[in-house]
Amino acid sequence: MNFKSILTTIAVVVLALGLGVGAGYLVRNSGLIGGGKGVEVEQGDYSAVYAKAGGDIVLYSLSTCPFCHKAKELLDKRNVRYVERVIDKDEVARKEADGLKIKSVPVIYIGDQSMRGFDEAKLVELLEKHGKKA
Repeated sequence: MNFKSILTTIAVVVLALGLGVGAGYLVRNSGLIGGGKGVEVEQGDYSAVYAKAGGDIVLYSLSTCPFCHKAKELLDKRNVRYVERVIDKDEVARKEADGLKIKSVPVIYIGDQSMRGFDEAKLVELLEKHGKKA
């Protein structure tokens, strides 16, 4: 190996690491996938959401979202029935999400409230408030 090929290898490794770190930063801070900070709970009449989805708890998610998986695990662990609408796998679900102005996931509809993002304590609180105790 000569000096030029060593420098090229180092440059490629640095570039790859930089892109990986940068992409991770963008995903975490873009708001597309929501977890922990920035969780919003809103009140409203979500009867149309429940009627379309066919359930009284509706989870809009992406198949690759780690916070969506955590929300599903919590719901499953507590034996809570819900309808999942995976917006990157189902065109109808994506159109519903567009109509609901869903810009980040997960979004969970429970009773008269919706939760955008994932916070375990807040989700447990919402479940208990709406009679979905473990």
